[in-house]
Amino acid sequence: MTAPPRTAGAIGGALAHALAHALAALPALAAAWLCLRIAESIHAGAAGMPQSTLFGAAVGNDALALLRYAFLILLAALPLALTTSRRLRTVLLGAGWSVLLCAHAALLQYHWSAGVPLGADLFGYAPGEIGKTVAAGMAFDARLAGALLLALAVLWTLLLLIERFAWPRAGRLGVLAALGASVLAFAVLPGHYTPRVVESDAERDFLVNKSAWFADRSLDWLAGAAPARAVAQAPDRAPWQGADPQYPFLRAERTPDTLGPLFKPATGWSTPPKLVFIIVEGLGRTFSGPGARLGSFTPFLDALAGRSLYFENFLAPQGRTFGVLTSVFGSLPFGEGGMAALGERIPRHASLPSVLKEQGYATRFYTGSNVEFDNETQVLRAMGVEQIVSERDFGPPYVCANEWGYGDRDLMRMVLERERALGAAPALTIVQTTGMHNPFTFPDQAAWRERVERRVATRRLPPLPVYTEQRDVFASIMYMDDALRMFFEEAKSLPGYDNTIFVITGDHRLPELPMQTRLERYHVPLIVYSPQLKAPRAIKSVSSQFDLAPALLAYLSNNHRIKTPAQVTWLGAGLDTEPSLRNLHAIPLKQTRTELSDFISGMAYLGQDRLYTLGDGMAIDRLDNDVLLDQARAQFASFLRANATIASGAALAPDGISLVPFGGERTLRIAPLLAEAGAVGVSGIRVRPGSGRLTIEATITNHATASSRTFAPMLVVADEHGAQLAESVAPALVLGAGEAVRVALQPPRELAAGVYYVSVIPSHPDTGRAIGAGQYHLPVKLD
Repeated sequence: MTAPPRTAGAIGGALAHALAHALAALPALAAAWLCLRIAESIHAGAAGMPQSTLFGAAVGNDALALLRYAFLILLAALPLALTTSRRLRTVLLGAGWSVLLCAHAALLQYHWSAGVPLGADLFGYAPGEIGKTVAAGMAFDARLAGALLLALAVLWTLLLLIERFAWPRAGRLGVLAALGASVLAFAVLPGHYTPRVVESDAERDFLVNKSAWFADRSLDWLAGAAPARAVAQAPDRAPWQGADPQYPFLRAERTPDTLGPLFKPATGWSTPPKLVFIIVEGLGRTFSGPGARLGSFTPFLDALAGRSLYFENFLAPQGRTFGVLTSVFGSLPFGEGGMAALGERIPRHASLPSVLKEQGYATRFYTGSNVEFDNETQVLRAMGVEQIVSERDFGPPYVCANEWGYGDRDLMRMVLERERALGAAPALTIVQTTGMHNPFTFPDQAAWRERVERRVATRRLPPLPVYTEQRDVFASIMYMDDALRMFFEEAKSLPGYDNTIFVITGDHRLPELPMQTRLERYHVPLIVYSPQLKAPRAIKSVSSQFDLAPALLAYLSNNHRIKTPAQVTWLGAGLDTEPSLRNLHAIPLKQTRTELSDFISGMAYLGQDRLYTLGDGMAIDRLDNDVLLDQARAQFASFLRANATIASGAALAPDGISLVPFGGERTLRIAPLLAEAGAVGVSGIRVRPGSGRLTIEATITNHATASSRTFAPMLVVADEHGAQLAESVAPALVLGAGEAVRVALQPPRELAAGVYYVSVIPSHPDTGRAIGAGQYHLPVKLD
């Protein structure tokens, strides 16, 4: 005998009971979520984040997330209406929420491993790429696993107690009110709250609820939300505002030869030089080079930098590897998910490999990894690279290091072996490492861990937890550095070495080490070394990987008769080799395949719709200036509109690329810049000789076309660990347009003999905040 059909009223009642059951149980989910937040707080506290000021705000964000997404959590419980058993409803609800907690714990693990919360990045990769990434680096932290078990225990205990003791349940009106309140909160409340005490992006990332962050970013991506507000058109013309709206990036080529004066003159139009690019996975300025915030763990690269052109304030336009080939060799815009994501639909373009190949250069690429990841094979073929060597070409005696392929030392041996047999003819050789990538495994790892300990001790670095917790990361950095040392020692015997230009940079800064600012992800070194250099030079002016291909082609064209395209679609304008700090470029920055929300124009940095001034060492300070903020938004919005035109693979330029000799008017200034944001800049810092007491001299210049704001020159003295020791402020000044002044500053007390680091900053007279481009962390030795 079949059961009679249920009436509409009965069905409505069953649905209401299911929703009421879930609503009554929500405190159990909140308590379990709190367990995971406590574990997250302990982890963040070990990294030095002040939990006394952040924990309350973090719990508040969790409550906000639960309020905003409660309607979805409740609606997901509607299938409970299919059963009348309260015990079964509790079990089914507990099972579903257990999955939710496990997913939240996985998002926490991703944040702890990657250094940033997971957003819509997931949608930018193919299933196979996601699987490989997870297999290579997703090791669950034991403490987090314990916290998850505790959270599950709390969840089930409270659910059973609520079910057993008949916890009060809301009626239909109460359920509807709860749903309505949640929907309203989702519609009108922000995704998270950031109090003023937050001083870094790392602290902001800790505060957000990781499940809500992932959901918000995913919904934005699926809805096609723009990362920047569309505002008034930007003034003047930028490199992405070409005369033809069909080809917004197309413009006349006018990159100046900024490298030529730094190289020995070519004699009789000698043979063009070989070019060797080494793109190092994860290499960032935080742990490499002078003034590295965590101390430098690259002794060989530091020594090489002292014999090279060393760009201290250099930027990778991408926060992950997906864009490095198109940025470095094509100076290309991103499209929607990175140009590489277009695969076979990558539009025709002029690139460094294709232009050189057409004029007799051989083109080669080496990696110890799978070259199909990030569509690298298709990118390289589109650029005209002829020979590709990848993990499939390795065999004995080489040994695979991990899921990503072969270690950096084996890769360098492979490059040396093959290049030695290829002669001295002009060639473009690209080497891409993968060793500094999760899971950070490589040969003789235990010995390199010991080297890390010795490096920390000999450099007298402070006893930070990061040196022990991330020892394998630092070991992989030192292993890579030693692999490059071996390569350069043996490269001296390669054919054509004396006529070779070596270019070393990072694809992005690895995320596993803690970051103070979002901009750190893009801050990488650039080393240009060649036996043909006249002299080494340390360069503080800002450039990016977009500028590499234009700069090298301009050098080759002006000095070696290599022709360059008459029209280009490059975002870069050439490398700025000015030793003092300045920025003549406009640089869009794409954090992941699905997030493009950072933009630099002159000395202004627009980061996720907040405006900052840019300083030496990529230091940033919040800038409260609504006029400049609107101008920055407008310029960024104009780029986003142009970038959207090629998102589906539309042509960058008409068919046919015309190559012409070097000539015509040339300039690095190809975009209107927000110079006023950092118009007051510091340069020429030195210790005044013979003054007895430490006296620091510096030149402060107003680069704007109008008078500066009132500012006070500030001297900050820190020890070798970055701890501030002294601060002094000079009388306030106002500089006219183009005016410069030389100032002398002394710390308020005598300093003992030792090594100190000084910074000179144009500061606000009342708040002390930077309001211009300072110079930071210059070493000073007192005897």
